[in-house]
Amino acid sequence: MNIRQLSGIDGAKKATGLTVVIDIMRAATVEAYAFGQGAKYIIPVATEEEAFALKKQNSEYLLMGEIGGHNIEGFDFGNSPSEIVKIDLTGKTLVQRTSSGTQGLVNATSAQELIFGSFVTCSAIVKYIRARDYKDISIVAIDSEDNIFASFLEDSLTGKQLDKEKVRQNFYTHPETKWFLDHQRPEFPSKDIDYALDFDKFNFLCLVKRNNNQLITNKIVT
Repeated sequence: MNIRQLSGIDGAKKATGLTVVIDIMRAATVEAYAFGQGAKYIIPVATEEEAFALKKQNSEYLLMGEIGGHNIEGFDFGNSPSEIVKIDLTGKTLVQRTSSGTQGLVNATSAQELIFGSFVTCSAIVKYIRARDYKDISIVAIDSEDNIFASFLEDSLTGKQLDKEKVRQNFYTHPETKWFLDHQRPEFPSKDIDYALDFDKFNFLCLVKRNNNQLITNKIVT
C-alpha cells in the first residue's frame, strides 16, 4: 500500500483514496467517546451557524464543539472527552463543530472513504484498512501533535514495532499539549490527555460518509 502523510486543512484537501483525518486533541477522540456513550450518529459541520440550523430543523439533535478551544454559547457540550464520558447519549444524534478536526473532515472532499482517527480506535482502523484492498491511503494530521498518531498509525499498518510508552511521553511533552497541564486553563482538562491516550479503548472506528452534501459519522465495529 502507498501511504502518504499530509498536514493541516491543505493536506485534507489533497487527500485521496482511503483517508484518515486526525485530531487527537480533541475532536476525533471526543467523537469516539460519544459513540462509546451510545450516540447513534454524529454530523460534522464547519460552522456553528450550520450546527444551529440543523438543531432548528430537529430539536432532538445535540450540539457539541468549540471555537478556539472554548465552549460555544448555546451548544449542549464542549469538546472534552472528560465531559462526554459523564453523559448518557444512547440513541442521540449529535452535531459537531470544532476549529480543527471537523474542518479537516469537511475539506477531505476527494477521499474515497473517510475515517476520523484517534488512539482510542487505532486497532479498529488498522483492521478495517487491512480488510480492504486500498492502494492509496492518506493520513492527515490536522495539528502538529497529530503527527505523532500519524506515524503510529503508519507503523501499525506496516507491521513495525510499536513503543506506546514513547508515544505517550512524546504526546505529554509536545508543545501543543502543554495547556492541558496548565491548571489555570480549566477549559483544557489534563484528564483529556489520559482519555486520548487510552490505546484501543474501543472496538469500533468512526467512518464518515457524505449524504446529500452532509457528512454523517457512523460507528463501525470491526
